[in-house]
Amino acid sequence: MATEYRRKCLAKIHIAKKELKLSDRSYRDLIAATVPGKESAADLDERELQLVLDRLQNLGWRPRLPRASDRPLPATVWKARSLWLQLYEQGAVHNPQWTALARFTKRMTGVGDLRRLTGKQAAMVIEVLKKWLERGGQ
Repeated sequence: MATEYRRKCLAKIHIAKKELKLSDRSYRDLIAATVPGKESAADLDERELQLVLDRLQNLGWRPRLPRASDRPLPATVWKARSLWLQLYEQGAVHNPQWTALARFTKRMTGVGDLRRLTGKQAAMVIEVLKKWLERGGQ
């Protein structure tokens, strides 16, 4: 069981390295700064792996939310996504990814999975995004 956790942590660290566009030297420096005396994720124990993951999240990396393939996205979610991308184009939103929209939605409704929004919750999110756009993305 512990090896499965370790494998998942290592995978997340390498995904974060790629998504944050860290050079190999920057990546090794980050590990050394987080866990003194070590420069490779392979040398880290589970606690140290979590420290590195926490550091990567402090730098702005966010793990992607798993997708539930059993439910298609309703039209209201696509509308919210469209508004979200418009806000990104205006510079009001810094992250155009689905996960950022899901986190925004969770803060508003308490529901993190966009497929599980009720009609009322989705309408509320859409209206807030529309008002944000009307204000010029401020």
